Amino acid sequence: MSKILRKILNKKTRTIIGLLSGTSVDGIDAVLMRVTGSGTGTKVKILDFITHPVPAGVRLAIFRNSDNDTAKLDEICRLNVVIGALFSDTVLRLLRKHRLNAAKVDLIGSHGQTIHHLPERDEYLGYKVKSTLQIGDPAIIANLTGITTVGDFRAADCAVGGDGAPLVPFLDYVLFTHKIKNRALLNIGGIANITVLPKNAAKEKVVAFDTGPGNMLIDGMMYHLFRKPIDKNGNTAKKGSIDRKLLNYLIDDTNYRAHPPKSTGREHYGKDFQKRLLIQAEGVDKKDVIRTVTEFTAYSVWYNYNQFIEPRLRINELIISGGGAENPVIMRALKSYFKGIKVRRMQDYGITAKSKEAVLFGVLANECVAGHTANMKSVTGSARDVVLGKICQGRL
Repeated sequence: MSKILRKILNKKTRTIIGLLSGTSVDGIDAVLMRVTGSGTGTKVKILDFITHPVPAGVRLAIFRNSDNDTAKLDEICRLNVVIGALFSDTVLRLLRKHRLNAAKVDLIGSHGQTIHHLPERDEYLGYKVKSTLQIGDPAIIANLTGITTVGDFRAADCAVGGDGAPLVPFLDYVLFTHKIKNRALLNIGGIANITVLPKNAAKEKVVAFDTGPGNMLIDGMMYHLFRKPIDKNGNTAKKGSIDRKLLNYLIDDTNYRAHPPKSTGREHYGKDFQKRLLIQAEGVDKKDVIRTVTEFTAYSVWYNYNQFIEPRLRINELIISGGGAENPVIMRALKSYFKGIKVRRMQDYGITAKSKEAVLFGVLANECVAGHTANMKSVTGSARDVVLGKICQGRL
Protein backbone atom coordinates (compact mmCIF):
# COMPACT_ATOMS: atom_id res chain seq x y z
CA MET A 1 0.00 0.00 0.00
CA SER A 2 1.30 3.46 -0.90
CA LYS A 3 2.08 6.13 1.68
CA ILE A 4 -0.74 8.29 0.29
CA LEU A 5 -3.42 5.64 0.86
CA ARG A 6 -2.00 4.62 4.23
CA LYS A 7 -2.19 8.25 5.38
CA ILE A 8 -5.83 8.51 4.26
CA LEU A 9 -6.80 5.23 5.95
CA ASN A 10 -5.22 6.24 9.26
CA LYS A 11 -7.55 9.24 9.57
CA LYS A 12 -10.77 8.91 11.57
CA THR A 13 -12.27 11.93 9.80
CA ARG A 14 -11.54 12.70 6.14
CA THR A 15 -12.04 15.82 4.10
CA ILE A 16 -13.66 14.75 0.83
CA ILE A 17 -15.05 16.45 -2.28
CA GLY A 18 -17.91 14.72 -4.09
CA LEU A 19 -18.47 15.50 -7.78
CA LEU A 20 -21.38 14.84 -10.11
CA SER A 21 -22.71 15.75 -13.52
CA GLY A 22 -26.09 14.13 -14.12
CA THR A 23 -28.19 13.19 -17.12
CA SER A 24 -29.51 16.75 -17.41
CA VAL A 25 -25.91 18.06 -17.82
CA ASP A 26 -26.92 21.47 -16.45
CA GLY A 27 -23.90 21.83 -14.17
CA ILE A 28 -21.12 20.10 -12.25
CA ASP A 29 -22.10 19.76 -8.60
CA ALA A 30 -19.36 19.75 -5.97
CA VAL A 31 -19.74 19.25 -2.24
CA LEU A 32 -17.00 19.81 0.33
CA MET A 33 -17.57 17.67 3.39
CA ARG A 34 -16.06 15.88 6.34
CA VAL A 35 -16.76 12.17 6.62
CA THR A 36 -16.27 10.24 9.85
CA GLY A 37 -16.40 6.45 9.95
CA SER A 38 -17.71 4.18 7.21
CA GLY A 39 -20.56 1.79 6.44
CA THR A 40 -23.60 2.21 8.69
CA GLY A 41 -21.43 4.24 11.06
CA THR A 42 -20.88 6.98 8.46
CA LYS A 43 -21.38 10.55 9.63
CA VAL A 44 -21.35 13.42 7.14
CA LYS A 45 -20.90 17.14 7.76
CA ILE A 46 -21.38 19.36 4.70
CA LEU A 47 -19.09 22.37 4.58
CA ASP A 48 -20.09 23.82 1.22
CA PHE A 49 -21.82 23.04 -2.07
CA ILE A 50 -21.38 24.73 -5.43
CA THR A 51 -22.50 24.17 -9.02
CA HIS A 52 -20.13 25.01 -11.87
CA PRO A 53 -21.98 25.59 -15.17
CA VAL A 54 -21.22 23.27 -18.07
CA PRO A 55 -20.43 25.32 -21.20
CA ALA A 56 -23.25 25.11 -23.76
CA GLY A 57 -20.97 23.63 -26.40
CA VAL A 58 -19.81 20.86 -24.07
CA ARG A 59 -23.40 20.12 -23.02
CA LEU A 60 -24.50 19.73 -26.64
CA ALA A 61 -21.45 17.57 -27.37
CA ILE A 62 -22.39 15.24 -24.51
CA PHE A 63 -25.95 14.91 -25.79
CA ARG A 64 -24.69 14.35 -29.33
CA ASN A 65 -22.28 11.64 -28.24
CA SER A 66 -24.85 9.91 -26.04
CA ASP A 67 -26.88 9.13 -29.16
CA ASN A 68 -26.09 6.14 -31.40
CA ASP A 69 -26.84 8.10 -34.56
CA THR A 70 -24.53 11.04 -33.86
CA ALA A 71 -21.79 9.71 -31.55
CA LYS A 72 -18.19 9.87 -32.81
CA LEU A 73 -15.26 7.99 -31.31
CA ASP A 74 -12.84 10.90 -31.64
CA GLU A 75 -15.25 13.26 -29.87
CA ILE A 76 -15.87 10.81 -27.02
CA CYS A 77 -12.12 10.39 -26.62
CA ARG A 78 -11.61 14.14 -26.38
CA LEU A 79 -14.67 14.68 -24.20
CA ASN A 80 -13.21 12.23 -21.69
CA VAL A 81 -10.33 14.66 -21.19
CA VAL A 82 -12.38 17.87 -21.40
CA ILE A 83 -14.89 16.71 -18.80
CA GLY A 84 -12.07 15.59 -16.51
CA ALA A 85 -10.60 19.08 -16.86
CA LEU A 86 -13.98 20.73 -16.15
CA PHE A 87 -14.40 18.61 -13.02
CA SER A 88 -10.90 19.62 -11.96
CA ASP A 89 -11.71 23.30 -12.54
CA THR A 90 -14.74 22.90 -10.26
CA VAL A 91 -12.57 21.40 -7.51
CA LEU A 92 -9.98 24.17 -7.83
CA ARG A 93 -12.71 26.82 -7.71
CA LEU A 94 -14.04 25.28 -4.48
CA LEU A 95 -10.54 25.24 -2.99
CA ARG A 96 -9.95 28.89 -3.89
CA LYS A 97 -13.28 29.88 -2.35
CA HIS A 98 -12.19 28.39 0.98
CA ARG A 99 -8.49 29.30 0.62
CA LEU A 100 -7.86 25.61 1.06
CA ASN A 101 -4.65 23.89 -0.02
CA ALA A 102 -5.19 20.71 -2.04
CA ALA A 103 -3.02 18.84 0.49
CA LYS A 104 -5.78 19.38 3.05
CA VAL A 105 -8.28 17.35 0.98
CA ASP A 106 -7.97 13.59 1.37
CA LEU A 107 -10.16 12.34 -1.47
CA ILE A 108 -12.30 13.26 -4.45
CA GLY A 109 -15.19 10.99 -5.38
CA SER A 110 -16.27 11.61 -8.96
CA HIS A 111 -19.21 10.06 -10.77
CA GLY A 112 -18.07 11.44 -14.11
CA GLN A 113 -20.56 11.96 -16.94
CA THR A 114 -22.66 9.06 -18.18
CA ILE A 115 -22.33 8.79 -21.95
CA HIS A 116 -24.20 5.49 -22.38
CA HIS A 117 -25.90 2.99 -20.09
CA LEU A 118 -26.99 -0.48 -21.23
CA PRO A 119 -28.46 -2.36 -18.23
CA GLU A 120 -30.01 -5.17 -20.29
CA ARG A 121 -27.94 -8.36 -20.56
CA ASP A 122 -27.09 -8.44 -24.28
CA GLU A 123 -25.32 -11.08 -26.34
CA TYR A 124 -22.13 -9.65 -27.83
CA LEU A 125 -19.14 -11.51 -29.31
CA GLY A 126 -20.06 -14.67 -27.43
CA TYR A 127 -20.50 -12.87 -24.10
CA LYS A 128 -23.66 -11.82 -22.27
CA VAL A 129 -22.93 -8.38 -20.89
CA LYS A 130 -24.41 -5.44 -19.04
CA SER A 131 -22.41 -2.27 -19.62
CA THR A 132 -22.13 1.39 -18.77
CA LEU A 133 -19.74 4.20 -19.69
CA GLN A 134 -18.89 7.28 -17.66
CA ILE A 135 -16.31 9.72 -19.00
CA GLY A 136 -14.24 12.39 -17.27
CA ASP A 137 -11.40 10.06 -16.31
CA PRO A 138 -10.52 10.12 -12.58
CA ALA A 139 -6.82 9.95 -13.50
CA ILE A 140 -7.16 13.34 -15.17
CA ILE A 141 -8.82 14.83 -12.09
CA ALA A 142 -6.21 13.32 -9.74
CA ASN A 143 -3.32 14.72 -11.76
CA LEU A 144 -4.79 18.17 -12.42
CA THR A 145 -5.77 18.71 -8.77
CA GLY A 146 -3.09 16.66 -6.99
CA ILE A 147 -5.83 14.95 -4.94
CA THR A 148 -6.38 11.18 -4.89
CA THR A 149 -9.55 10.57 -6.88
CA VAL A 150 -11.94 7.63 -6.90
CA GLY A 151 -14.23 7.25 -9.92
CA ASP A 152 -15.94 4.85 -12.33
CA PHE A 153 -18.24 3.45 -9.64
CA ARG A 154 -20.70 1.52 -11.83
CA ALA A 155 -18.54 -0.93 -13.79
CA ALA A 156 -17.83 -3.36 -10.93
CA ASP A 157 -21.54 -3.99 -10.34
CA CYS A 158 -22.09 -4.59 -14.07
CA ALA A 159 -19.21 -7.09 -14.02
CA VAL A 160 -21.12 -9.32 -11.59
CA GLY A 161 -24.45 -9.10 -13.40
CA GLY A 162 -25.86 -5.91 -11.90
CA ASP A 163 -27.37 -2.93 -13.70
CA GLY A 164 -24.69 -0.61 -12.28
CA ALA A 165 -27.56 1.62 -11.13
CA PRO A 166 -29.03 3.10 -9.12
CA LEU A 167 -26.24 3.90 -6.65
CA VAL A 168 -28.09 6.43 -4.47
CA PRO A 169 -29.75 3.68 -2.33
CA PHE A 170 -26.47 3.02 -0.53
CA LEU A 171 -26.38 6.57 0.80
CA ASP A 172 -30.07 6.36 1.65
CA TYR A 173 -29.45 3.16 3.58
CA VAL A 174 -26.49 4.38 5.66
CA LEU A 175 -27.92 7.83 6.45
CA PHE A 176 -31.71 7.54 6.49
CA THR A 177 -32.83 4.15 7.79
CA HIS A 178 -35.22 4.91 10.70
CA LYS A 179 -36.00 2.75 13.72
CA ILE A 180 -39.79 3.15 13.62
CA LYS A 181 -40.68 4.75 10.26
CA ASN A 182 -40.99 3.25 6.79
CA ARG A 183 -39.38 5.77 4.46
CA ALA A 184 -39.02 6.25 0.73
CA LEU A 185 -36.39 8.58 -0.68
CA LEU A 186 -37.08 9.97 -4.13
CA ASN A 187 -34.30 11.58 -6.12
CA ILE A 188 -35.44 13.60 -9.14
CA GLY A 189 -32.49 14.35 -11.41
CA GLY A 190 -32.65 13.75 -15.14
CA ILE A 191 -34.08 10.37 -14.21
CA ALA A 192 -36.15 9.77 -11.05
CA ASN A 193 -35.24 6.94 -8.70
CA ILE A 194 -36.79 5.77 -5.46
CA THR A 195 -35.33 3.94 -2.46
CA VAL A 196 -37.61 2.15 0.00
CA LEU A 197 -36.30 1.76 3.54
CA PRO A 198 -38.43 -0.41 5.82
CA LYS A 199 -38.07 0.57 9.46
CA ASN A 200 -34.82 -0.71 10.97
CA ALA A 201 -34.00 -2.33 7.62
CA ALA A 202 -31.13 -4.70 6.95
CA LYS A 203 -29.19 -3.96 3.75
CA GLU A 204 -30.73 -6.86 1.83
CA LYS A 205 -34.26 -5.56 2.57
CA VAL A 206 -33.70 -2.23 0.79
CA VAL A 207 -35.61 -1.87 -2.48
CA ALA A 208 -34.73 0.76 -5.08
CA PHE A 209 -35.14 1.38 -8.79
CA ASP A 210 -35.58 4.05 -11.44
CA THR A 211 -39.22 5.12 -11.75
CA GLY A 212 -38.88 6.87 -15.12
CA PRO A 213 -38.11 10.41 -16.28
CA GLY A 214 -37.27 13.07 -13.74
CA ASN A 215 -36.36 16.42 -15.28
CA MET A 216 -35.23 14.93 -18.58
CA LEU A 217 -38.46 15.37 -20.53
CA ILE A 218 -39.11 18.78 -18.97
CA ASP A 219 -35.62 19.98 -19.87
CA GLY A 220 -35.88 18.49 -23.36
CA MET A 221 -39.20 20.14 -24.10
CA MET A 222 -38.00 23.47 -22.65
CA TYR A 223 -35.04 23.37 -25.03
CA HIS A 224 -37.08 22.36 -28.11
CA LEU A 225 -39.98 24.73 -27.47
CA PHE A 226 -38.42 27.71 -25.65
CA ARG A 227 -34.67 27.33 -26.24
CA LYS A 228 -34.13 27.32 -22.48
CA PRO A 229 -32.22 24.61 -20.58
CA ILE A 230 -34.68 24.16 -17.69
CA ASP A 231 -38.07 25.27 -16.39
CA LYS A 232 -36.69 27.31 -13.51
CA ASN A 233 -38.94 27.15 -10.44
CA GLY A 234 -41.62 25.54 -12.63
CA ASN A 235 -42.53 29.00 -13.94
CA THR A 236 -43.56 27.77 -17.40
CA ALA A 237 -45.52 24.79 -16.08
CA LYS A 238 -47.38 27.11 -13.68
CA LYS A 239 -48.81 29.00 -16.66
CA GLY A 240 -49.95 25.88 -18.50
CA SER A 241 -52.66 23.25 -18.14
CA ILE A 242 -52.55 19.48 -18.45
CA ASP A 243 -53.39 18.26 -21.96
CA ARG A 244 -55.19 14.97 -21.31
CA LYS A 245 -54.57 13.49 -24.76
CA LEU A 246 -50.83 14.17 -24.49
CA LEU A 247 -50.72 12.86 -20.92
CA ASN A 248 -52.45 9.64 -22.01
CA TYR A 249 -49.85 9.23 -24.75
CA LEU A 250 -47.09 9.47 -22.13
CA ILE A 251 -48.89 7.11 -19.78
CA ASP A 252 -48.97 4.50 -22.56
CA ASP A 253 -45.15 4.32 -22.49
CA THR A 254 -44.12 0.86 -21.29
CA ASN A 255 -40.64 1.65 -19.95
CA TYR A 256 -41.62 3.22 -16.63
CA ARG A 257 -44.18 0.44 -16.02
CA ALA A 258 -41.62 -2.40 -16.16
CA HIS A 259 -41.25 -4.52 -13.03
CA PRO A 260 -38.18 -3.79 -10.86
CA PRO A 261 -35.24 -4.26 -10.59
CA LYS A 262 -34.80 -1.76 -13.41
CA SER A 263 -32.92 1.32 -14.50
CA THR A 264 -33.36 3.72 -17.36
CA GLY A 265 -31.80 6.82 -18.89
CA ARG A 266 -31.28 8.94 -21.96
CA GLU A 267 -31.21 5.76 -24.05
CA HIS A 268 -35.00 5.62 -23.65
CA TYR A 269 -36.17 9.15 -22.75
CA GLY A 270 -33.66 11.05 -24.85
CA LYS A 271 -33.60 12.28 -28.43
CA ASP A 272 -35.83 9.71 -30.16
CA PHE A 273 -38.50 9.69 -27.45
CA GLN A 274 -38.57 13.48 -27.45
CA LYS A 275 -38.91 13.63 -31.24
CA ARG A 276 -41.98 11.39 -31.07
CA LEU A 277 -43.35 13.46 -28.20
CA LEU A 278 -43.00 16.68 -30.19
CA ILE A 279 -44.99 15.13 -33.05
CA GLN A 280 -47.76 14.17 -30.61
CA ALA A 281 -47.67 17.69 -29.14
CA GLU A 282 -48.27 19.50 -32.45
CA GLY A 283 -51.06 22.03 -31.98
CA VAL A 284 -50.81 21.92 -28.17
CA ASP A 285 -49.95 25.20 -26.43
CA LYS A 286 -46.24 25.16 -25.54
CA LYS A 287 -46.86 25.94 -21.88
CA ASP A 288 -49.39 23.09 -21.73
CA VAL A 289 -46.74 20.71 -23.06
CA ILE A 290 -44.42 21.65 -20.20
CA ARG A 291 -47.21 21.33 -17.63
CA THR A 292 -48.12 17.91 -19.04
CA VAL A 293 -44.63 16.40 -19.01
CA THR A 294 -44.17 17.81 -15.50
CA GLU A 295 -47.33 15.98 -14.43
CA PHE A 296 -46.08 12.80 -16.07
CA THR A 297 -42.89 12.91 -13.98
CA ALA A 298 -44.97 12.92 -10.79
CA TYR A 299 -47.47 10.36 -12.14
CA SER A 300 -44.74 7.87 -13.10
CA VAL A 301 -43.35 8.02 -9.56
CA TRP A 302 -46.78 7.44 -8.05
CA TYR A 303 -47.54 4.60 -10.49
CA ASN A 304 -44.39 2.74 -9.43
CA TYR A 305 -45.16 3.23 -5.73
CA ASN A 306 -48.76 2.12 -6.18
CA GLN A 307 -47.89 -0.97 -8.23
CA PHE A 308 -44.63 -2.24 -6.78
CA ILE A 309 -44.21 -0.83 -3.26
CA GLU A 310 -47.50 -0.17 -1.46
CA PRO A 311 -48.85 -3.74 -1.87
CA ARG A 312 -45.94 -4.89 0.33
CA LEU A 313 -45.16 -1.81 2.44
CA ARG A 314 -46.96 1.45 3.10
CA ILE A 315 -44.51 4.29 3.70
CA ASN A 316 -44.84 6.98 6.39
CA GLU A 317 -42.58 9.54 4.70
CA LEU A 318 -41.53 10.45 1.17
CA ILE A 319 -38.29 12.47 1.22
CA ILE A 320 -37.41 14.22 -2.05
CA SER A 321 -34.05 15.39 -3.37
CA GLY A 322 -32.50 16.41 -6.69
CA GLY A 323 -33.33 19.33 -8.95
CA GLY A 324 -36.96 18.23 -9.17
CA ALA A 325 -37.41 19.06 -5.47
CA GLU A 326 -36.92 22.71 -6.47
CA ASN A 327 -39.87 22.56 -8.89
CA PRO A 328 -43.05 23.50 -6.96
CA VAL A 329 -45.31 22.06 -9.68
CA ILE A 330 -43.70 18.62 -9.29
CA MET A 331 -43.89 18.89 -5.50
CA ARG A 332 -47.55 19.91 -5.56
CA ALA A 333 -48.42 17.02 -7.89
CA LEU A 334 -46.57 14.51 -5.70
CA LYS A 335 -48.40 15.71 -2.59
CA SER A 336 -51.67 15.24 -4.45
CA TYR A 337 -50.81 11.69 -5.50
CA PHE A 338 -49.33 10.64 -2.14
CA LYS A 339 -52.32 11.56 0.03
CA GLY A 340 -51.93 10.65 3.70
CA ILE A 341 -48.14 10.37 3.39
CA LYS A 342 -45.79 13.07 4.66
CA VAL A 343 -43.93 14.56 1.67
CA ARG A 344 -40.76 16.45 2.61
CA ARG A 345 -37.64 17.80 0.95
CA MET A 346 -34.20 16.43 1.75
CA GLN A 347 -32.97 19.77 3.07
CA ASP A 348 -35.20 19.30 6.12
CA TYR A 349 -32.64 16.65 7.17
CA GLY A 350 -29.47 18.74 6.70
CA ILE A 351 -28.58 17.64 3.15
CA THR A 352 -29.87 19.96 0.46
CA ALA A 353 -31.96 18.55 -2.36
CA LYS A 354 -29.30 19.34 -4.94
CA SER A 355 -26.24 18.21 -2.98
CA LYS A 356 -27.35 14.66 -2.19
CA GLU A 357 -25.87 12.90 -5.21
CA ALA A 358 -22.56 14.74 -4.87
CA VAL A 359 -22.51 13.62 -1.21
CA LEU A 360 -23.11 10.06 -2.42
CA PHE A 361 -19.96 9.97 -4.52
CA GLY A 362 -17.88 11.37 -1.70
CA VAL A 363 -19.23 8.64 0.57
CA LEU A 364 -18.62 5.96 -2.09
CA ALA A 365 -15.01 7.13 -2.41
CA ASN A 366 -14.67 6.76 1.36
CA GLU A 367 -16.06 3.20 1.19
CA CYS A 368 -13.73 2.30 -1.70
CA VAL A 369 -10.50 3.26 0.07
CA ALA A 370 -11.76 1.43 3.17
CA GLY A 371 -12.20 -1.69 1.01
CA HIS A 372 -15.92 -1.97 1.78
CA THR A 373 -18.54 -3.24 -0.64
CA ALA A 374 -21.17 -0.64 -1.50
CA ASN A 375 -23.41 -2.07 -4.19
CA MET A 376 -26.91 -3.19 -3.24
CA LYS A 377 -27.70 -6.65 -4.65
CA SER A 378 -31.41 -6.29 -3.94
CA VAL A 379 -31.39 -3.10 -6.01
CA THR A 380 -29.13 -3.73 -9.00
CA GLY A 381 -29.65 -7.49 -9.36
CA SER A 382 -25.92 -8.24 -9.04
CA ALA A 383 -24.75 -11.73 -8.08
CA ARG A 384 -22.57 -10.61 -5.18
CA ASP A 385 -21.27 -7.68 -3.16
CA VAL A 386 -18.34 -5.79 -4.71
CA VAL A 387 -16.15 -2.79 -3.96
CA LEU A 388 -17.14 0.11 -6.22
CA GLY A 389 -14.68 2.52 -7.79
CA LYS A 390 -11.14 2.88 -9.13
CA ILE A 391 -8.47 4.71 -7.16
CA CYS A 392 -6.20 7.17 -8.99
CA GLN A 393 -3.54 8.58 -6.69
CA GLY A 394 -2.81 12.27 -6.68
CA ARG A 395 0.60 13.69 -6.01
CA LEU A 396 1.22 17.36 -5.23
